[in-house]
Amino acid sequence: MSANNKRVRRAILTILWADGPLTKETLADRLQTYKSVRQVPSPNSLSALLCKNPQIVSVGVEKVESIYGNKTTHMLFDIDRFLIRDESEILFTLPYNIMTPAQKKEATKCPTCGRRRILLPNETSCLCCIRA
Repeated sequence: MSANNKRVRRAILTILWADGPLTKETLADRLQTYKSVRQVPSPNSLSALLCKNPQIVSVGVEKVESIYGNKTTHMLFDIDRFLIRDESEILFTLPYNIMTPAQKKEATKCPTCGRRRILLPNETSCLCCIRA
């Protein structure tokens, strides 16, 4: 995975936490102004990045009217608010492949699910296993 995709996936989490549920198009607009993203991915690439991230879920649809008057439905994406209740908990649910090198050094294998995560202090399982 390229370094840009890792930055984009981390930026998507930050944007969705701050702004709440967004459509793919709105998310692409917000990514353009985000500081660490060099190039905004195409709509198809953005869909793939949203689907690969286990922290992001589809929460509904929004009806959007085009410039020609046609109405279409667009999916709304948001952070899994049941799993992540505070912004600091995003770090504890990050997949290993989008962590920074410093975060990867802290990550250990969860004995319950077998995923590499940063564990909460004084816990033996990852946050995903605790909240499941």
